[in-house]
Amino acid sequence: MATTYKADNKTIIDAITPATILDPGTVGGNVRVMTDYVAFATATGLPTTGDIIEVCGELPVGARVLDIMIWSNDATVTFTVGDYEDVDRYHAGTTANTLAHMAAIAGFNYEVDMTTTSTPDNQIILTAAGGTITTGKVIWFNVFYTVE
Repeated sequence: MATTYKADNKTIIDAITPATILDPGTVGGNVRVMTDYVAFATATGLPTTGDIIEVCGELPVGARVLDIMIWSNDATVTFTVGDYEDVDRYHAGTTANTLAHMAAIAGFNYEVDMTTTSTPDNQIILTAAGGTITTGKVIWFNVFYTVE
């Protein structure tokens, strides 16, 4: 007969006490999504190495980032995906047209805490790590998170 194993949260749920109540949103939380895009219509002001693109609104304190999707029709520029506290928290750098879905997200389940106001972790940013995006190209971006 096969052995049955329990994950950490399942173990807590099966024997929950007031001292072990899980954070809201950890089990049965509502998933929310923010979506954004940026179109580079002219040759002036195109992002190049080191430039930052802010995407979506600010995440609320306590939000847990579950997944990120990014795609671009430009194969010439590489981006890191993070926030002002850690510019590559979610991804260390990829050509946006090859990354349709961040399955191996580095910051999976990261909880926004805003511990340092001078470097906020609630604003997701794309930092151009190489190349220059070309005129007429678009970046699409989605972030999935839970907060209760």
